[in-house]
Amino acid sequence: MIRARFKCNHIDPRPVNWPIKHPYWVSGYGDRFAVVVAYADDEAELLRNWPDATEIDSEVVGLYAFTSRFKKPDWFDGDKP
Repeated sequence: MIRARFKCNHIDPRPVNWPIKHPYWVSGYGDRFAVVVAYADDEAELLRNWPDATEIDSEVVGLYAFTSRFKKPDWFDGDKP
């Protein structure tokens, strides 16, 4: 599983598929882009959900890391991948 940070559509940064398997957050906005942090099985899955993703920076992780900034989303039922 990866945890990725990337830029995408600033008007509607939600994934194009729903429901999705892993949590995500819109962490900010820039000049004509949104910054999203998302977990995914791999980069291919990430691009299926956000086909307009650019500047993808990802790392392999084994567990979700929920924090005060990246809280567990209300819609998300799982604690582990």
